[in-house]
Amino acid sequence: MSRWLKRGVGVLFALAAFFFVGSNLWVWSAGWGRLAGKPSEVPVGSVMVLLGTDEFVGATDERSGTYRPRIDAALELARSGRVKLIVTSGTEVHARSMAMQLRAAGVTCPIVEDPYGWRTLDSVLRAKAYYPDDHVVFVSQGWHCVRALWLADHASLQATAYPAAFGDGWRPLMGSLRDCFAKPKAVIDLCRGNPLTAAVPANEGNVPHR
Repeated sequence: MSRWLKRGVGVLFALAAFFFVGSNLWVWSAGWGRLAGKPSEVPVGSVMVLLGTDEFVGATDERSGTYRPRIDAALELARSGRVKLIVTSGTEVHARSMAMQLRAAGVTCPIVEDPYGWRTLDSVLRAKAYYPDDHVVFVSQGWHCVRALWLADHASLQATAYPAAFGDGWRPLMGSLRDCFAKPKAVIDLCRGNPLTAAVPANEGNVPHR
């Protein structure tokens, strides 16, 4: 390998590393001072967006580690009376199962299922389309919440977050590590105009949970 080629490869690696680290720092900065530590820090009348995750690992009965903490955080916030509406956002399975478990646990405020929040970007843009003038509070693990807040900022959506517990086992750790790569992807998506994943307009597809 020639000296110039080696230098070129080195420069490319350096730029990639700079982009990776810089993107993570930029996205993480969106969470500074905006992760509520208790329900009283969430504005009254907010719309809660509970971000989806798998309850089980594949077709097994092994818990994913992130699902139950999100449900528990959503229940705590809902019972505080600070939110007027809950949106369960994810795949159709995520949206339905989360809504059913919240209702079964005694949540009385309206619940809306968003079955087209296939990615965090979709969930944020759909929340913006449906609730443009409301304050939105995202519920998920902290490492996920900061990305939702960063996306909300670039969608001009008023938002804070109520982080769930990290979760038990190694799977939540793997999720947080994967999110380190999702953050640079969010920056790339912004440069591409933030395209939706689902072939459904952002203001269509939500259904009230019954």
